[in-house]
Amino acid sequence: MVLESLRSAVSGLSLPCRWLPGIAGGSFAASFLILQYYAGLFIAERLWILEMVLFPFFVAGLMYQVRSGERTPGSFFSGGVSFYFPVLLPSLVIFFGVLLTIFLLFIPLVAMGIAGSSLAFVVISVSVSILFFTFFYDTAAVIEERKVFDAVRRSVEFVLQRTRACLIFYLVSLAIGFAIFSGTLIVWTAALYDRLEPMAAMSQAELQAFTFDQFNALLGADGILITAALLFLAVTVTVSILYSFKACFFRDSAGTPSAGTDFGEYDEKGRWFRY
Repeated sequence: MVLESLRSAVSGLSLPCRWLPGIAGGSFAASFLILQYYAGLFIAERLWILEMVLFPFFVAGLMYQVRSGERTPGSFFSGGVSFYFPVLLPSLVIFFGVLLTIFLLFIPLVAMGIAGSSLAFVVISVSVSILFFTFFYDTAAVIEERKVFDAVRRSVEFVLQRTRACLIFYLVSLAIGFAIFSGTLIVWTAALYDRLEPMAAMSQAELQAFTFDQFNALLGADGILITAALLFLAVTVTVSILYSFKACFFRDSAGTPSAGTDFGEYDEKGRWFRY
């Protein structure tokens, strides 16, 4: 089932609209790198606020096309508009839920005097644990037309009911992301080998203290542009494949029609037919 969903997702990328979430994500990542070089890190970090506002539109549009089987740019746009808030609002609930959980766990750590040494572990473990169960909130919101809290609950339910399949999905997704970024890193190192060579002589302490200003000085303006271009390609391909894979996997595994529709089934192209 997982590999069939992956094949369906990859074949769906023949539609130009399916690349829009990846292009949006890649554009934000590349713009951040360029902006921090020319305008500073403080200004560049504000760009992520804009991404949080705009990215749900592209996610909703892609998932609506996977759900409906429609192929036109108009269907992508209408799906993005219709399901923008159903995708955005649950993501905010999850985000603040992660922050609240970290804060509540941080209080006893401060009392025990180990907050500084364990903060990174707490942040990573809490984030991974919550996202493991809530990862499919957006697919539930669009494909099954779930409301805000119901979309989060449905994601948890989906993962608990199909834990083995979800584990395989996560492992395959990690393998895809690792392969793409490893290949990109090799190309990046080969393209900028002369400028990156001094980093090979740095100690572990120097690498840990390495800052964006030092990174900018090491690469220079043209090196930053090359890095941004490769980052754009890597993020575009990764996000496009994984979000399409995520939508197809949920659609194929959940096996339920969206809210308010009659019973029916999806065909091999992802189109919904009512009985």
